[in-house]
Amino acid sequence: MTYNNPIPISKKNFQKIIQFYLFESPVRTFQKKKKDVYGSTPDQPHPKYNYTFQKVSKRGMTFAERNLDGARLNSLRAAMFRTTDVKLAVVDEKELEHKADDFAVNDEYIIILRNSDRISVTEGIFYCIRNAFAHGDFNVVGNMYYFKNEHNNKIKGLARISERNLLMWIELVNMNIDDIKKAG
Repeated sequence: MTYNNPIPISKKNFQKIIQFYLFESPVRTFQKKKKDVYGSTPDQPHPKYNYTFQKVSKRGMTFAERNLDGARLNSLRAAMFRTTDVKLAVVDEKELEHKADDFAVNDEYIIILRNSDRISVTEGIFYCIRNAFAHGDFNVVGNMYYFKNEHNNKIKGLARISERNLLMWIELVNMNIDDIKKAG
C-alpha cells in the first residue's frame, strides 16, 4: 500500500468515520491473565488462564454495552453485508495475503483472520478498521478507503471499503436490534 495521498482531515465524512472507528470503536478485546491455581472446572474451562474483556477505545460503548452480542452481532453483520456490496472473507493466516487477488479491481472487501483474537467475526471487522487507523496503515483515494491491519509483521486484515459503506455501518451500529434486522 502506498501512502502518497493526503489524509482528508478537513472533510466532514472523514472526521465522522475516524471519530467512530478509531475513538469510539465498539470493539472489546481480551486480556489473558495467569491463574494462581491450576486446574479446570466447568465454570473456568481454561486450566491456566482467566480471560477478561476490555474496551479497545475508552470513548463510546462496546457492542456488549449496546446489547449487541451473540446472535445480535450476527444480525448486525448480516445487515452490514445486506445493505452494502462489500464482500467478506474470513481466512486462515496462510491464505490472507493472497486472498485480495481473488477480488475484482472495483470490488469492496474485507478480509480478516479466522478468530484471530478470540473475538467474533463482526468485532474482527471493526477491529481491523480501528487498528489500521490507529497505526496509520490506511489510505484514502477519492471516496475509497484502504486498510491494512498488521501486528508483528503479520497481516491480520485487509480491506477496501467505500466511504458510503463505512458511514452506513456506523448508522447500523447505532440502530436498535429490531431496526438492524429490518435493514436492507
